[in-house]
Amino acid sequence: MSPSDARDPSRSSIGTASSYLSNVSNFKIIESTLREGEQFANAFFTTEKKIEIAKALDEFGVEYLELTSPAASTQSYNDCKAIVGLGLKAKILTHVRCHMDDAKLAVQTGVDGLDVVIGTSSYLREFSHGKDMQYIIDTATEVINYVKGEGLEVRFSSEDSFRSDIVDLLNLYRAVDKLGVNRVGIADTVGCASPDQVAELVRTLRGIVSCDIECHFHNDT
Repeated sequence: MSPSDARDPSRSSIGTASSYLSNVSNFKIIESTLREGEQFANAFFTTEKKIEIAKALDEFGVEYLELTSPAASTQSYNDCKAIVGLGLKAKILTHVRCHMDDAKLAVQTGVDGLDVVIGTSSYLREFSHGKDMQYIIDTATEVINYVKGEGLEVRFSSEDSFRSDIVDLLNLYRAVDKLGVNRVGIADTVGCASPDQVAELVRTLRGIVSCDIECHFHNDT
C-alpha cells in the first residue's frame, strides 16, 4: 500500500463501508452486556437489573443475548435460569469454558445455546490452562458433541485469536466445523488487531469453514 493509499480509507484492502452495506441483513447481533458488562472493577448487576436490560435489548430486536457462565457463581446460574424463563424473542446464550462440567451446568439452565471458548495463543496455553493444541481439539470435540446431542446451538471460539499461530488456528476451526458447530468465533481479546488483520483472518476463515463466523473485539489498546 502506498502512502496515499494509507491516507485514503476508500483504497484500503478492507474496502469502503458502503461496499458492505448490502450484507447488513445477513448479520445478527450477539449482545454481551449481560456478560462483558460486569467484567470491570466495581461493576455489578442485580437480578432485577439484568432482567430489565434483557427485556430492553429484546424489545430493541437483538437476536441473541449472551449471559455470564452459570459456572461463575450460584447467582449467575440462577440469573441465567431467570432470564431464560422470561420467554423473550431473543435466543439466550451463555459463554462457557471448553470443559464438560461447565457445559453440563449450562445445559441445565435451559439456554438456547452455548458459546464455548478456550485460549489458543501460546501465551494463554502456557499461562492460562497449560494444554497443547491436540488437547484443545479433543476437548472441543467432546464438548461440542455433547451440546449438539442436547439439541442446542453451539459456537466454538478461540480466545486471543490474533496472537495465535495461524496454522494451529485454522486446523482447529476446520476440525470443529466438521463437527457441525453453528458458528466459529474469533476474538481480539487484548485489542491488538487492526481492521486489515481482521478482514484477512475472516477472509481466510471463510475459505475453510462452512458455518457462520462470529467476531468479538476489544479496544483496550
